[in-house]
Amino acid sequence: MKNRLYNKTAKDVFEIMKKEGCRQITFHYNPKTDLKLVWVIDSIPEKREKSGKLSNDVSASGGTRFAHKDADVALQDALKLARAMTRKANVLGVKEGGCKAVVLADQKKNAVFLQSIGDFIQMHKGLFKTAIDLGFVMEDGKQIASKTDYVDSLSHLEKGLGSTGENTAEGMIYGFEVVCKELLNKPLQECSVAIQGLGAVGFSLAQRLIKKGCEVIAADVVKLNCEKARKIGVKIVSPDKILFQKVDILSPCALGAVINKKILPKLKCKVIAGGANNPLEKEFDNEKDLLKMGIMYIPDFVLNCGGFLQALVEREGKTVQEARKKSGIVGKRLKQIIRHSKKKKITLLKSATELFDR
Repeated sequence: MKNRLYNKTAKDVFEIMKKEGCRQITFHYNPKTDLKLVWVIDSIPEKREKSGKLSNDVSASGGTRFAHKDADVALQDALKLARAMTRKANVLGVKEGGCKAVVLADQKKNAVFLQSIGDFIQMHKGLFKTAIDLGFVMEDGKQIASKTDYVDSLSHLEKGLGSTGENTAEGMIYGFEVVCKELLNKPLQECSVAIQGLGAVGFSLAQRLIKKGCEVIAADVVKLNCEKARKIGVKIVSPDKILFQKVDILSPCALGAVINKKILPKLKCKVIAGGANNPLEKEFDNEKDLLKMGIMYIPDFVLNCGGFLQALVEREGKTVQEARKKSGIVGKRLKQIIRHSKKKKITLLKSATELFDR
């Protein structure tokens, strides 16, 4: 007799895959370490040899994060983030698949637990190429990488190019310059920016904006991050007030889905342009609501693709300086999106997906 519970569960997973258009959903469990991991592959490029066989160097890239205690929430997060990676690969013009792994944050991290994540990555023999993401620090990445050859953006001591936060912020500055000139009709240095989250991306962004002469307001739940930012001239406000600042640009640089129906009526910015992935809870619906309020949304997967770019540069054996230089592609792509949106009379998000979604 069939177990109807398992039969229904399998059908549900395939329905999710069909709806989202993704290629693979993997639920991985390691009973020795109690590791619970959800891995979603949104896309896989078809690289074929002359014989017609798929090439051995086919791979999908995406970060591995430590987040969520609820497996359903982790799956939803992984699905959205994997799609963002597909879009970023297209923005950068590389034949690379998009994926994301979410490790359930329902226990404390230790060396054995972290190394079991490395074992999972290694068993896929290069199909999964990753970097540490939200919830992990460089030391965690070192432990994970001790068991696998496929972790990018480790510290310089580990022969990597370091955190991708700096390069994400570098690309965002190029993007902000285009946004200010073409959409706000004034130079970046005359614009005010509110940053939600002062982690690897948010703090690096704040540093660059301060150097440009911008007024910068920010918030973070970590007091130490706020103290560091205050020392360089950033005005600090409480986390519950940051989204509602009267500024030119609001830049969410923490978790996704922070802009939703509840938040929308309280916004006072002119542009939303964030370093976080998927800042809109329901991207196309929320963008329409924003436009009714006179607020423009800059597609996140274009603006923050500099981090992924650094990982690609690292794989080629090149330098941080080359990664910084190449991050200018963000500004070029935004100009392209703005031109396309005007030509087709469509929104910036619709324009970006027409150009860079699969």
